[in-house]
Amino acid sequence: MHRYYVSFAYQSPNGFAIGTLDVTTEQRISTVEDLAPVTADLTGRDYRNVVIMAFSLYANPRRDDNPNRDTRRPANPTPNRDARRDPNLNPSRKPSSRGRWS
Repeated sequence: MHRYYVSFAYQSPNGFAIGTLDVTTEQRISTVEDLAPVTADLTGRDYRNVVIMAFSLYANPRRDDNPNRDTRRPANPTPNRDARRDPNLNPSRKPSSRGRWS
């Protein structure tokens, strides 16, 4: 199964509106035309002039199907650069009124 985040625009009684939804499907979606059933379903739910704006796959089906996968997160290969900098130990330095250090 493939899970997608879909954003769409539609005409509301007060004008233009935007909505989002999760779509789970067996086939991969590659074009907006593949979302025609979703558009038809939204139209059937009284959304007027539905236009799909974007969609994004946000689940890895191969990873979800493997119950034996390692769930630990790998170590961060690029740690925060600020953590490597020496802290300012000089208490006489203070930021100016514009936020800049003197």
